[in-house]
Amino acid sequence: MRYTLLAATLLSAFTVNASENSVNEYIGKISDVLIDKSNQIKISVEQEEGNELECQLYENNPWPLYFSSDQGYSDKWFEVVNLARRTQETLRIGYTPSSTANCAIEYLALSQSNGASPDDDYVSDGLTRSGQYGNIALIYTNNLTESSYTASDHYNADTAASAFDGYTYSGQITEELGERIERGIWLVKKDKENNEQGYWLQVRFNQEVTISGFRILVNDKSVELGRSPKSITIEVSTDGNNFTEHESYRLSKAVDQRGNFTEIVTAKYLRVRVNSNYGDSFIEIDELEIYSDY
Repeated sequence: MRYTLLAATLLSAFTVNASENSVNEYIGKISDVLIDKSNQIKISVEQEEGNELECQLYENNPWPLYFSSDQGYSDKWFEVVNLARRTQETLRIGYTPSSTANCAIEYLALSQSNGASPDDDYVSDGLTRSGQYGNIALIYTNNLTESSYTASDHYNADTAASAFDGYTYSGQITEELGERIERGIWLVKKDKENNEQGYWLQVRFNQEVTISGFRILVNDKSVELGRSPKSITIEVSTDGNNFTEHESYRLSKAVDQRGNFTEIVTAKYLRVRVNSNYGDSFIEIDELEIYSDY
């Protein structure tokens, strides 16, 4: 089981002023982040033939990229690089090339669907993929019905299936995607008398599928109330009886978050166990999307 810190993936790009002609772009993955006593946060990236950086202070410099730690954008940039490092997201990094010094980062951008081109061919697995990132768990696709979704419990009519209908409480996620079920959310009230009570949301596919990641959405108001998940564990099963802990995540207090597994898994059941939320007496997930990429 791996533990991953997940930040909001809606931070698609952060930029500072830079001359377009003087900026190169690296597209790849972050290896490590260094925070020392200077006012710089230093970055190490994976460099391969044809994807090298044009910045070396000395040969084999392990920290070729940096940005200042005392600027207005610094905290957001640190969130992005930490997300990219821990989830191994592909990151686009704009930098000023230099042959005599480390290179200053000018902008960061997370790439949709781990950097894959929207024209890339899917492996033919017979699955229907919906929405912006290729959700395979949307109700009424892939032979999924209301009975395909279960939960540890639910509040009033806010059942498990409501978290797979293509809606949040605030509205439809994507035009012509899904049909709202009740309020469009899964809601459960925490048992104050039983600290051992477990809270989970689950989808059962009709056959084993390859699962590579997920997305959790919660509306703005519920995030403010503290209802969104804080710590979760992804559990998987092939028979619905014996579940294995796959990976754990610490979620930020954000409305839209996406995580890629460090190891792709094959399973028939996927369960999101909510270990804690941000303090409210209710736990809420408006929409849970599941992805299958090779």
